[in-house]
Amino acid sequence: MSRVLDQYKRASKSLAGGVSSSTRVNQALGHPLYIDRAEGCRVWDLDGRPYLDLCCSHGATLLGHGDARVRRAVEGALARGAACSYESELHAELAALLCDTVPCLERVRFTGSGTEATMHCIRLARAITGRTKLLRFEGNFHGYHDQVMFGAQELGKFAPPLSPQSTGVTPGLEQHLVQIPYNNVEMLDQAFDRHGPELAAAICEPIYYNAGCIIPDPEFISTLRTRSREAGALLIFDEVLSAFRMCAGGAQRYLGVTPDLCTLGKSVGGGYPLSVFGGRAELMEHLMPQGDCQHSGTYNAHPVAVAAAMAAVQTYREPEFYPHINAIGERLIGGLNGAFQRHGVPGLARGLGARFGVYFGISGPIRNYADTQRHDRQQMLRFIAAAIAEGVYFHDYGGAACHHGFCAAMTPDSVDEALEKLDSAVGRLARS
Repeated sequence: MSRVLDQYKRASKSLAGGVSSSTRVNQALGHPLYIDRAEGCRVWDLDGRPYLDLCCSHGATLLGHGDARVRRAVEGALARGAACSYESELHAELAALLCDTVPCLERVRFTGSGTEATMHCIRLARAITGRTKLLRFEGNFHGYHDQVMFGAQELGKFAPPLSPQSTGVTPGLEQHLVQIPYNNVEMLDQAFDRHGPELAAAICEPIYYNAGCIIPDPEFISTLRTRSREAGALLIFDEVLSAFRMCAGGAQRYLGVTPDLCTLGKSVGGGYPLSVFGGRAELMEHLMPQGDCQHSGTYNAHPVAVAAAMAAVQTYREPEFYPHINAIGERLIGGLNGAFQRHGVPGLARGLGARFGVYFGISGPIRNYADTQRHDRQQMLRFIAAAIAEGVYFHDYGGAACHHGFCAAMTPDSVDEALEKLDSAVGRLARS
């Protein structure tokens, strides 16, 4: 038995399901990939087998594994004792750097996870407006707290009945949610016409990476900004996944639309556990101790994570960072689409910046979550299994389509190495 499978068997005796997080079981493998070490754009499993990593910690390690700049910053924080639950100069330095980088940020607060960031953003919006309802978009992912763990059985409908997406979710919270399809201007106008005075906020993924990669139509995203402002509802961009992918200012800079509040996560911490929420100064003043909306936590802004984030964000601001990211993305995604065409496999890779999606069997536009349901998931699982067998790691955590990505440590040579292996994987797919 391989060490990987043996470890899964042993872990299952003490960890629920054998994992520390439900989605760490790769559905294409039927078990987790246990990593022994990681460096740059590569990981090695417990059997010593190397993989070019196209998961990159679901996007958290945008710089690559073990980045020297992040490591030096972390070692510096550890050398000073890494005292958590206190304030330091570094907290304010990182906050100032983020406010200078992301358009909507004038004040920020730090949290540990993206789930916490969206939870506090929604609570803050309700505290500011005195309203309770939240406009959200079908399929957009905003974490695991009860306020957002609802979805519809019928897709593409206006404000359909919602049901919990997990057992144990508090019943009744769905009455505070109005859900409509992403990228649908007509239903967006309808939502504000019917519910505008009741809405505390509208929350969305400004680049919809959790369904692979869907970029909003300019009319949709500009209408969302205009109608939320007119209704007195706050606009929240959930940039836990989209922040720093395509430019240092995130999706809001790329799209040219500034929300009232936003969340940042994953890559903001340089591979360490840190998330952020923030917005205009007068809105953030509603948080205690200035206001009466609570946000706190012993491990918020742990000094090790803050030091790592400082190094990471400074790197994202360097002028050569995104030209490199965009060049690698074009080479990788273009090459993968070329492999699909050569082997006659109906696959499509599409991305923006450092994240991308892969779709199988879809003809026609992909504009929202309902469109992604035409994706051939079983073919995707076969492709991922073939890619892993060739030495390229993709992760599949369930759902119609997933997001994948690369890190800045990839070079043109490592992209070409990945494409050679992926061509073999697609060839396997064509012959199966």
